[in-house]
Amino acid sequence: MPQLSARTLRFAFAAVAGPALAVGIAAPAANAAELTPVAKYVDHNVSDTEHEVGGALDSVGLEAAE
Repeated sequence: MPQLSARTLRFAFAAVAGPALAVGIAAPAANAAELTPVAKYVDHNVSDTEHEVGGALDSVGLEAAE
């Protein structure tokens, strides 16, 4: 199985960990109205990352696990 580059792994980690950290720090003092934009941002980034990873797996002939 081909290895993903370190740059790709760092990007994927940053795309998920950065917003998650922001929510974790802000969540105790935030209400739902303040968290909704952050949740939408995280959802969008995770969706994009999953799409890119799926495309990369398809391009090398592998299938993503469900």
